[in-house]
Amino acid sequence: MTGPISGSSSEKYTHGHHSSVVAAHAVRRATEAAAFVLPRLKSPMRLLDFGCGPGTISNDLAEHLLPDGSLVGIDSSEVVIEQAREAAVEKGITNVKFEVNSIYETGYEAESFDAAYAHQVLQHLSEPVRALTETRRVLKPGGICAVREVDWGASALWPPDDRLIAFLDVYRRVAELNGGDAYAGRRLKQWFIEARFSDLTVTTSTWTFSDENGLKWWGEQWAERILHSDLAKRAVEYGIATENDLADISYGWLDWVQAEGAFFAFMQVEIVGVKA
Repeated sequence: MTGPISGSSSEKYTHGHHSSVVAAHAVRRATEAAAFVLPRLKSPMRLLDFGCGPGTISNDLAEHLLPDGSLVGIDSSEVVIEQAREAAVEKGITNVKFEVNSIYETGYEAESFDAAYAHQVLQHLSEPVRALTETRRVLKPGGICAVREVDWGASALWPPDDRLIAFLDVYRRVAELNGGDAYAGRRLKQWFIEARFSDLTVTTSTWTFSDENGLKWWGEQWAERILHSDLAKRAVEYGIATENDLADISYGWLDWVQAEGAFFAFMQVEIVGVKA
């Protein structure tokens, strides 16, 4: 939920690894985040999870690959890799390994994995096709690459609030100046074509927040992240927003949680490509 794998110090992960970000990513599970590809992942496959973050999805996938499959999770952050390792130990998962590594140059042997997976990673990379090309290199012929990316431009918000409309603009602009793409979902198919994957299967799903628990979880985490995460720091650094602007947005999210009829949803785009 997951951070990018940077190939150079110029890569900037829009969210960063503030505790509010890592906590949000830690609730993600394979049953939802990888539902579109789970039926195609079977023992004894060897799976590469790039941009694995704190490893909650990775550890689920490793258990799914039992008894004879295995998983390697990589991320650019030593902090979240250590969290992933600790989580695996706590759950007693032994068929998983976590490493700090770059998806641009993994160093793994060609044709050494049966499958690759990434959740919300390519949107943060300045060279997503290069990352996919390296992924294709390490896959065996017939191996699959499965990726899921949000498209922030395909969102629905109620009730209208200028502060939250400003949030969407701030997010898009920061992502763009970081070298990423907040609308990555709609570009996934093109990126996979350019990386020479074939037999593409493209699906969509939504994240929807409408019940009391969902509204509280989504609104309160963004009320904190817009103040304290790297998104906030970059917004101020780039001159996109002032600290007062971000405070207004934070209050906007908190007010939205309590608003009558509150609703937010946005599209996730999922793709599975095959290495011919």
